[in-house]
Amino acid sequence: MARACQFDRFHQDESRARQEKARGEFHETLAGTPLNTIGRERARWMIDRADAGCESPGEALVLLALLRAGIEGMTTQEEVQVADHTYFIDIALPNLKIAIEFDGRIKYGDTVDEVHDSIEAEQRRQRDLERAGWTVIRVRWSDLRVIDEVVAQVLVAIRAKKGN
Repeated sequence: MARACQFDRFHQDESRARQEKARGEFHETLAGTPLNTIGRERARWMIDRADAGCESPGEALVLLALLRAGIEGMTTQEEVQVADHTYFIDIALPNLKIAIEFDGRIKYGDTVDEVHDSIEAEQRRQRDLERAGWTVIRVRWSDLRVIDEVVAQVLVAIRAKKGN
C-alpha cells in the first residue's frame, strides 16, 4: 500500500487520501475476479486493513496481527512532539500512549559507526518517549515467529494503561 500511494509521513493528509484512492482501486480489481476465487474474502480483509504508514513488511505483519486480535484505535506513523524532537511512532495507540516500534535491520546502517549512532539515537528516542509517559514495545524480526507473544505483550500494556 505504501508504494501504491507514495506515503510520506510528513504529508499524512495527502498520503492518506492517496491510500483511500488506492484502496478503492484494489477493491475494483478484486470485484472483477470470479466470486468463487480462492482467497477472495481474505484479500478483501487485507485491502480493508492495509495501511500505507507501514514502512516495512515487518511493521505490516505486526499491525495485521494486532488487528486480528481485535485491538482498535491504532495509528501508523503517529507524529509525537517530545523534548524538542519530532518522532514518528511505527504503530501507536495514541490515547493510551503505547508505542509499538518495529526494529528492522536496514535502519541501523552498514558500518560500525552507523550502527552505533543508530542504536544511540534509538535509545535516546525511547527515553524521551518514556519520560513523556509512553510505553514502548520493541519488536524484532525474530519476534514474528512468536507473534502471539507480541500481541499478548501489547494486551498487557493496554490493560496496565487502562488500570485493569
